[in-house]
Amino acid sequence: MHGGKPYETTKIKSTASTLASYPAHQQARGITFSKKHGHVAVSNNVGDITILDYKDLSKRVSQLNRPKEWCEVLVYSPDENYLAAGSHDDSIYIFKIADGQYTLHWAINFVHSSAILAIDWTLDSRYLRAVDQAYAKNYYDNSISEQVGDGPTTLSDPTLWKTCTCKLGWDVNGVFPPGADGTDVNSVDTDANKKLIVAGDDFGSICVYNYPCIKNTHQCRRMTGHSEHVPRARFYKD
Repeated sequence: MHGGKPYETTKIKSTASTLASYPAHQQARGITFSKKHGHVAVSNNVGDITILDYKDLSKRVSQLNRPKEWCEVLVYSPDENYLAAGSHDDSIYIFKIADGQYTLHWAINFVHSSAILAIDWTLDSRYLRAVDQAYAKNYYDNSISEQVGDGPTTLSDPTLWKTCTCKLGWDVNGVFPPGADGTDVNSVDTDANKKLIVAGDDFGSICVYNYPCIKNTHQCRRMTGHSEHVPRARFYKD
C-alpha cells in the first residue's frame, strides 16, 4: 500500500534472482533520487517503477509499468526533466517529467541485444550512453529520439558527461586486470572531480585508480572484505 492505494501490476512473474521471501513487487532493484522534484524512483523485481515522495515515503506519486522486466539502472538527467530506466528486457525507457507527472518520452527498443547495465547522461541532458550484458555501448540523442551512430568518436570526451558508470571505453579500459573478461568487472564510477575511478569486481574487491585509466598496468588501491561479487561501487557525491 502507498498512500492508501493498493499495488497493481499486470506482470505475473519476476526474472530476477533473489533469496528474499517477500513478493517480487516488494523487492527493490534500481533506485535513484531527484532533489528538484523531491522524488525517489524505485524499480521492483517485476520491472514496475514506483515514484515516491521523499518527504513521505508512504505517498506514491506515480507508478510506471512500461518495462517488461526488472530495471538494473535508473538515472535522472542532470536537469532532472527526464528519468531513464535501463531494463533487463533489453530496452531503455525515458520518461519526461512535467509538473511532477511522468509520461513516456521515448522507448529505445530493438537496439540492445541484452540487459542494460549502466546509463550516463551528458551535462546538458541531451545525450545518453548505455552498456549492456552483450558488451555493446550505444549512444542516443534524447532531443530528437535517435541513436547516434558516430557517438564513440563525437561523444568520446569525458568532460561532456555528468557521470562515468559505463564500464566500456578508452578511459576505463585499465580497470580490467590482465586475462579478465567483460564479466569480471561489474561497475565503475568516477568521483565528482573526475580524478579517480572506482571499480567493483567479481573477486570481492573495490579498486580505486587514477582517472582516466587507460592501461591495465596502472596501479590501484585494492580494498577487500566482501565475500562475494561487488555488483555496485559508487562515490558519494554531496
